[in-house]
Amino acid sequence: MDPLLYNAILSLEDQTWKALMDSGAALLPFLSPDCIMLFPMGMKISAKTRPNLEDVMKSEAFVPWRRYTMSDVQVTPLGPESALISYRVMATRQHITHDDDTRQDEFRALISSTWRKDPEAGKFMMVFHQQTPYEELPELDDSE
Repeated sequence: MDPLLYNAILSLEDQTWKALMDSGAALLPFLSPDCIMLFPMGMKISAKTRPNLEDVMKSEAFVPWRRYTMSDVQVTPLGPESALISYRVMATRQHITHDDDTRQDEFRALISSTWRKDPEAGKFMMVFHQQTPYEELPELDDSE
């Protein structure tokens, strides 16, 4: 694997999380016009959906992330000008409901994003992103 490609894609993905610590709108410069995003609870968002990707990212309902940690990162080249990144993330954001369930503040997911070099923009742009949430499995007691 080309270490330059690995580092470039990892850096871009990291920059998207940092952008989302500010606002959803801060993510838009990283997204290609044909980007598709798949979120938990069956949400598919793109430029063609209603609401569209820009509407969702600029919504006042967007809650910025407070912190995040990426682990188990893999970058897979898909050709000379594109790559897939997959990883686990543990992220937290401001509590978004009016109850005492703090688990809603923590988000654990398997993430995958596809990046493609845009010849017009002259840089890599995100063309696909998917989040698959998971619960942390309890530790197995192997003393038996």
